[in-house]
Amino acid sequence: MSKISVIGAGNVGATIANDLMIQGLASEIVLVDVNKSKAIGEALDIYQGAPFCAPCVVRPGDYADTANSDIVVITCGVARKPGMTRLDLAQVNVNILKSVAAEITQYAPRALYVIVANPVDVMTY
Repeated sequence: MSKISVIGAGNVGATIANDLMIQGLASEIVLVDVNKSKAIGEALDIYQGAPFCAPCVVRPGDYADTANSDIVVITCGVARKPGMTRLDLAQVNVNILKSVAAEITQYAPRALYVIVANPVDVMTY
């Protein structure tokens, strides 16, 4: 089994973590979010279903807890606000990704990175 870290415990990150547990793809899932109480709450909610799945520990953590992750899924970012252009949103989320990448690569340098980005169409260029 593998260790998977999910950076961003919002709707997308929490859903991905939940699906990873249900599918039995990890023995450990670490949820990291700037809002630590959000990560704790989501991890506890997801972990309640663990008895019905393959053995897996789901827990909140910080970047140090992601050490030796096999896979890191980055879902953090902000949603588009009224009046914000798609390019403005892309720039804000690129800045967040740069900050996260600088932290996470210190602890999980050999991980496979999966980035869930918004807006998708702008980030593909």
